[in-house]
Amino acid sequence: MTISIPDTFTINHSEKYIMSIRLWPGGLSFSAYNPYETKSYIFRNINFDRNIPYSTSLKETFFANECLIWPYKRTYVLSVTPHYTLIPDELFSEKQKNELLRFNFTSQEKHTLSDSMGNEEVKIVYDMEEEVYEFCSRSLTNPIYVNYLTPQLIVFQKQSLAEKFGHMFVVIHENIVDISCFSEGNLSFVNSFVFDQSDDNLLYYILYIWRQMKMDQLHDRLSLAGDSSLCSKLTQSLQVYLQHVKPIEIPSEAYLMGGEILQAPMDLLLLSVCGL
Repeated sequence: MTISIPDTFTINHSEKYIMSIRLWPGGLSFSAYNPYETKSYIFRNINFDRNIPYSTSLKETFFANECLIWPYKRTYVLSVTPHYTLIPDELFSEKQKNELLRFNFTSQEKHTLSDSMGNEEVKIVYDMEEEVYEFCSRSLTNPIYVNYLTPQLIVFQKQSLAEKFGHMFVVIHENIVDISCFSEGNLSFVNSFVFDQSDDNLLYYILYIWRQMKMDQLHDRLSLAGDSSLCSKLTQSLQVYLQHVKPIEIPSEAYLMGGEILQAPMDLLLLSVCGL
C-alpha cells in the first residue's frame, strides 16, 4: 500500500527530519518532522491484514514506500508489545536480559531489547520478532529501538514531579490499556491489559488498581487518553467514584509541530517531545 505524503517532504530534505516508525500488532504508523520548522509534523497509519504474517506485510509496506528508508537525522522504531517487564538498574544485566524477560513470558524466542527510562533507575526489557528486528536493522540507517511505554513514562514522570498528589495515567490504544501510577515523580505501578471494548473490564481494571495502590478518591488525579468516545464514556463512569478525572495533558511544545500530531497515538506523540 502506497502512502500519500506532502510534496514538500522529499529525499532531498529528509536528513533534516526525525522519522519514527511505530510497529503495532495490527499495522504500522509513522511520523516525520523537522525539529527546526514549526507545523512540519506528518503522521500516517496503515492497517495490515491479520491473516498475513506481520513480517510479510511490513516488508511490502517498506518496498511500496521508499520514504520509510530515506536517510534521516534520526530514525526511531517504536515497538508496541505486551511482553515487557521493568528491572531495577541494580539487578539488570545486559547479558541476562533475555532470561529476565523469559522469567515472566514463556513465548517463543524473540529478540530482546531494553530501554533506560529517564530519571527512573529501572530498565524496561521487551521483545520483538526476530525477523522484524533483522529486517528493520538492515533497511534503516542506525535505527534507535524504543519500547512504546518509554516516552509515556518519561513524560508522565516529569509531569508528576511538581505534584503533591498521586496521579494515575490511563492510555487506551487498539485493544490495550496502559496504566501507570506516580507519586511526586516516583513510579509506583505500571502494567498493560488487553480488553474488549464491548465490556466493562476497562473500568474494573482502573478502579481495582486505584484501590490496590491505596489512592485517594478525593485528592489524587486520574488522567485519560485514547479514543475520544470511549474516554468520554469512561470519564462519566469514573467521575461517579473519583473526584479528579481529566484528559492527559499534552506538552505545549507538541502543538507547535502542527495539527497532524494530534492524530498520532499518545506514545508516538510523546516520543517527539520526551527528549530521547
